[in-house]
Amino acid sequence: MTSSRDDQRTLAPDRAYRWLHQTILTTPREQELFLTETEIAEGSGLSRTPVREALLRLESEGFIKRIPHKGAYIPAMTDREVADVMDARLVVEEHAVGRVCAAGIAGDLGLDTLIAKQVDETDPVKFIELDLAFHTAILEAAGNTVLLDFYRSIRDRQIRMGIRAVMVLEQRRTQVIAEHRAIVEALLAKDPEQAHDAVRLHLEATLRSIAHPFNPRNH
Repeated sequence: MTSSRDDQRTLAPDRAYRWLHQTILTTPREQELFLTETEIAEGSGLSRTPVREALLRLESEGFIKRIPHKGAYIPAMTDREVADVMDARLVVEEHAVGRVCAAGIAGDLGLDTLIAKQVDETDPVKFIELDLAFHTAILEAAGNTVLLDFYRSIRDRQIRMGIRAVMVLEQRRTQVIAEHRAIVEALLAKDPEQAHDAVRLHLEATLRSIAHPFNPRNH
């Protein structure tokens, strides 16, 4: 019995962390949010002690600003931060597609399978997670572990930005799928210049979608 209670105490902060982490990811990037410890405890179904442990962890990871004994402040992502993330993605992803073209391994990455899953996916969070899986597969195949680690470090910001992009324009999901297919076509052709162009056009279109005015009445 004691072991079971100990396990529950150990797992509770993880449950609080996952609940709050998901809340952060699904908060539109331009929106700031404050959650009290009580709201987090009620939402996650936990007491305030594991909630506080989760807040400390999220603060150390840079996702929130913790206000002791009160709650968590989730800041908006600034236009500058969004632009910086997209600039970094362009550098990393252009390098990656060039490496994949040179290696001639595009057919082994399962990219078409990921695109097919995106076609059937209606949930915006899962759609963007598949989007990241697509790009991460290319990064993994490129073989540069330093760049891959960096790419993974901006994953959560990409999800928050990506959700905003697909929610603001109804046609954006269809566009993303077409843009992914263009990237795969270039990789299969082993044409680095075409692949660079496809990646650049994809990221530019994403940035335009993020900047587009959001009308919640359409969603």
